[in-house]
Amino acid sequence: MSGVLAERYASDQMRELWSRTYKIKAERELWISVLKAQAKAGLEMSDSVIADYVNAKDVIDIASIDKREMVIKHDVKARIDEFNSLAGHQKIHIGMTSRDLTENIEAYQILSALKLTNFKALALLSSLAKKIEEYKALPIVGRSHNVPAQITTLGKRFATVAEELLFAQARLENLIELFPLRGLKGPVGTSQDSLDLMGENFEKLESAIAKSLGFERVLDSTGQIYPRSIDYQVVSSLLALAAAPSNMAISIRLMAGHDLVSEGFKK
Repeated sequence: MSGVLAERYASDQMRELWSRTYKIKAERELWISVLKAQAKAGLEMSDSVIADYVNAKDVIDIASIDKREMVIKHDVKARIDEFNSLAGHQKIHIGMTSRDLTENIEAYQILSALKLTNFKALALLSSLAKKIEEYKALPIVGRSHNVPAQITTLGKRFATVAEELLFAQARLENLIELFPLRGLKGPVGTSQDSLDLMGENFEKLESAIAKSLGFERVLDSTGQIYPRSIDYQVVSSLLALAAAPSNMAISIRLMAGHDLVSEGFKK
């Protein structure tokens, strides 16, 4: 993830999560996890083949991948060919379709980003708790309809923000807990290719993949793509989380305009 807005507002960790290099490496980790699970479930796969892929996973040449894509006109196939070439085998992606790769890795990126966001929200709540305690007895004129009203305290103002944020943070934690992986569902959601390949071992394979990506839940019935209403849940949870800091920022600006508080200035 790059650009002026990302570089100005996103943390180094968040930009790393959404970088091309990170996504390609995550895809390779998924392919390797599938190889290992397939081998464990009985598919003929030597340890040396898996080791060759493991040794090649960190060799990421974006220019080489882009060059391949210009020729074959398929982004996932370009990344498959690149990884196969580096490892010296053609064993990855067996029984998988493109969306078995991209949908799961995108879900992994989203879940990772939500966990990072939740960590930041908890840190903010901790900071607000300190402000509440520090200013709980400091009187300040409250305002109603933007005119002076009753006396309140500055700690109370911080407490109002913290409570709103706490509610949103709880919703975010619930989303993280429930957020599902698409799983290896094939081109139409039936998992037919993987079932033909793995038979009764397919459920073990899918469960191992979910565990390797940090997911507790896997969708039972979906199509080629997971329901985009799940994306709506993500966006709406982030919007709710941003509301409390936004309200605090507006309040500070309004209060500063009446010489009640100051944002301060850096040296």
